[in-house]
Amino acid sequence: MVEGLGWAGHNEVPVVVTYYQRGGGPSTGQPTRGGGQSDLLSSVFASHGEYPRIVLASGDHEEAFYDAIDAFNYAEMYQVPVIHLVDKFLANTIATIPMPNLDNVRITRGGALAPKGLKEYKRFDLSSSISPRAFLGEYVMWYTGDEHDEYGHINEDPINRVRMMNKRMSKLDVIDKEIPEERRYSYFGPERPDVLLVGWGGFVKGTAMKAIEELNEEGIKAGYYHIRMFIPFPRNSLTKFANEVGTANLIAVEHNYMAQAAKLAAMNTGIMINKSIVKYTGRPMYVHELVSAVKNVMRGGSTREVVSYGA
Repeated sequence: MVEGLGWAGHNEVPVVVTYYQRGGGPSTGQPTRGGGQSDLLSSVFASHGEYPRIVLASGDHEEAFYDAIDAFNYAEMYQVPVIHLVDKFLANTIATIPMPNLDNVRITRGGALAPKGLKEYKRFDLSSSISPRAFLGEYVMWYTGDEHDEYGHINEDPINRVRMMNKRMSKLDVIDKEIPEERRYSYFGPERPDVLLVGWGGFVKGTAMKAIEELNEEGIKAGYYHIRMFIPFPRNSLTKFANEVGTANLIAVEHNYMAQAAKLAAMNTGIMINKSIVKYTGRPMYVHELVSAVKNVMRGGSTREVVSYGA
């Protein structure tokens, strides 16, 4: 029920939603199939109205370990809902991974805590984007699903409405400024590839990394641009890669019908990724079919390859 997500965004509640996607809807879709990536746009736009959120996606078990920690840190630091995307294959499998490096792991509860002993406490203080939080029981505070004033009381005055909306939405600027670009993406492959695959999530990462190995062995300089965060989006790095490679040599690789990440890339950067390789059978994309599809796109055979091996 996305009303709850909207309520959390409206009331600046730190909440983490781990969202593993099954083999595609609509409705129940293919509930027993390994996974898909068809809920990306739903995650970015879920619930009525506008409110700030963070959306990140894991590409393997190791990423999922660190992403889970970051998700809770971001939720508390910025007081926003955080949606952590994985797929059913990743969520329902076990893997041997390197021992996690805990040197750079930090648990951050957020620094905006209200001091004790205040004569009055404003849970939604307008003096900053991120208002000081108090623990339950320290102060009286009010939460409502309606627009509210600084104390939390319902208030639909238009001036108050604008101030509260601006306060909440300004968190996106803070988030964009504070979360480094290098946290939002990973790149694999040669320094200046001739063709760049753009994808995300565990359903694509492993296959794409193996595919670019085979393509490079055959003399095709291919790289893989792996999106790890959708809000905030890695617009600077993707723009840089697109300018170097050329938009004609960008290929979206996704497990959904619409190539949804490519649409978010266009929305955030203005870059149109007009070529895509997609699979939406609920089965994994295999290396050989991805390699074959890339070659076909590069030959000009098509701008959209729908692969279905194993269906």
